[in-house]
Amino acid sequence: MDRHGNAWQSLPMTTKDIAISRNDGLGRYELLLDGDLVGIAEYEVEPDDSVALTHTQMEPDYRHQGYSSRLAKYAVDDIISGGGRIKPYCTYMAAYLRKHPEYSHHVSWPQD
Repeated sequence: MDRHGNAWQSLPMTTKDIAISRNDGLGRYELLLDGDLVGIAEYEVEPDDSVALTHTQMEPDYRHQGYSSRLAKYAVDDIISGGGRIKPYCTYMAAYLRKHPEYSHHVSWPQD
């Protein structure tokens, strides 16, 4: 009930169709919302079979809504499932991995 004694009306939540995939041809993970590319996480496979995460970018209208962390989780889980080690050169990916210590045994921190 609101302050006037009226029952709250439940409005349907709008949800966007989220698709995340790896694009080997462009060396990046891609996050699409309703078919529009709004975020990327670039990577490079290194000679030792580790994967360097080099750059993450999200369109400004979609920042601070949890999309970047969903993209990061997908990328990290994909690399691990393929048996690779993660080298976070990207500051966003490094921060994500520091917040998620459950991945620490799969991370090789780059030397400064």
